[in-house]
Amino acid sequence: MKSKWADEFYKMQYGNMSAVDASYYEVQADEIMEQIGKPVDSLLELGAWDGSLAKAMSKKVSHMTTVELVKEMAEAVKENNPGNIEVIHGSFYDVQITDTFDAVIYIEGFGVGTDADQLELLRKIGQWLDNEGCALIDNYQPEHWKKADDIEMRPDPSNNPDVIRRYSYNFEENIIMDTWWKKGHEKLAQTQYLKCYTPEEIDKMCRQAGLRVTVYFPGGAMDYENMRYFEHASLKECMSYRIKIMNL
Repeated sequence: MKSKWADEFYKMQYGNMSAVDASYYEVQADEIMEQIGKPVDSLLELGAWDGSLAKAMSKKVSHMTTVELVKEMAEAVKENNPGNIEVIHGSFYDVQITDTFDAVIYIEGFGVGTDADQLELLRKIGQWLDNEGCALIDNYQPEHWKKADDIEMRPDPSNNPDVIRRYSYNFEENIIMDTWWKKGHEKLAQTQYLKCYTPEEIDKMCRQAGLRVTVYFPGGAMDYENMRYFEHASLKECMSYRIKIMNL
C-alpha cells in the first residue's frame, strides 16, 4: 500500500470501534460463498482486519492466506487463527505470493492510492487467481458519496460516544475523505482517502488489467437527511457494490 496515512489511520480506527458479534461475519461468509458460486479449496483475503471474517471463511475452505498491512491487526489474525490460515503482514504491493487461489476477496477498502495503484493491484489479483478462479472486490459508488459531503456522525455512539467522524468529498477526483477525531481534539484528527469508481470505470480498469467483470452486487444505501440505512439499493444509489471478476 503506497499511501502514508493508511497504517496509522487503520490502527486508530480499530482502536476506536467495539467488537462486532461473530454472527455478523458468519452471515458475511455465507454471502461471499454464494457469490463465488462454487466450492473453494484455497482463498486469499486482502485487508484481513483482525481476522474475524477470515475465521468465519476458514470454516468453508481448506486453506486461507491473509494479507494485512497493520502489524497489530496481523497479530490479531494470528490469535484468531483456527489452524488453516497463513498470515502475511505487509503491503499488497510488496508481498511475494507465488501460490494461486480458487478465490481472492477484498471486502471494503479498494480505492486506496492512485488509479495506477488500483490497476497494479488488479493485475496482481489476476496473477493470484487459478485458471477458473474469481475475485470479489468492494467498490465505492461516487453518486452515493457525493451526497455524504460534510456529513458528521458518531460511528460507535454507544461504546465510544466521544469519537466523531466527518465525510468530505473531493468532486474533482471522486475521493471520499473520512476523518475521525475525539471530541475536543479535532487537531489530532486522522483521515482516510478512498477513490470511488462508477461501474463503467471499474469495468474499464479491470479490462486494462486483463480481467472481466462477470457480476455486480449492489449493497445498501444511507439516507443522510433522515440518518436511516436501507439494506438494499440500486447499483447507482448504493454506498458500495461488489464485483465478481475473472481473468480474460
